[in-house]
Amino acid sequence: MRYDFTMDYKDISERIALLTQEIRELQEIDAHYSKPSESTHRTNRASREARELRLLQIKQELSRLMPKARP
Repeated sequence: MRYDFTMDYKDISERIALLTQEIRELQEIDAHYSKPSESTHRTNRASREARELRLLQIKQELSRLMPKARP
């Protein structure tokens, strides 16, 4: 996919800022739930997998926002 020149740089900047904030929030949640607990092990695992999936989605979105380098 090529860079979408119809997107305004301000829009891209704002979107990147939102994604960066979401990454920070996911990292904070990871830090909070990284402490082992028998009672919430399964819930934590499912939540962690959901957070990992979201991080992958963010990475893919960021790669689409970045212009492609020409060889």
